[in-house]
Amino acid sequence: MLPVAIRILFFLASWVSVILLPNKKKVFVKYLPVSLFSAMTVMCEIFYFTTKKLWKVRGGQKNMTHTAFLLLFGPYLVMNIWVFYLSKGRFLLYALINFVGDLIYAFPVLALFKKLDVFKIKVKSSYFFLLIFADALLNYCFQKVFEKIYPQQETKCLPEE
Repeated sequence: MLPVAIRILFFLASWVSVILLPNKKKVFVKYLPVSLFSAMTVMCEIFYFTTKKLWKVRGGQKNMTHTAFLLLFGPYLVMNIWVFYLSKGRFLLYALINFVGDLIYAFPVLALFKKLDVFKIKVKSSYFFLLIFADALLNYCFQKVFEKIYPQQETKCLPEE
């Protein structure tokens, strides 16, 4: 029961944090494509980890699917938006935020998830860290290319009637 509560709490807390974003709509729309791209990339990695039996969730396939969905479209997606917002397009700041966040996730957070029986990953934490940090760098490149293809235009306010 505790692992289910933890997954749901992480999902809800991440979406509640969106309320704290300044210019919520603009920031959300600007970084949603890269966050969805990132979630799909991680979904492919989860599929690989699952087929190679490197990721284990107690309760079988149903719980594995729920865990993947709640983590990907909760904290993972929202944290991507936050990191892009906080770094404001500056690569070194983006890389630093991701480096620290990925270190925290790959070592103490995964250990905590394992201890609380949320899920287990059968890959060395150092390799997992390299994978998720490489994902972050890929996301940054995606965002830069996306911004060149679809430059952000200032939203015009409708005249008051």
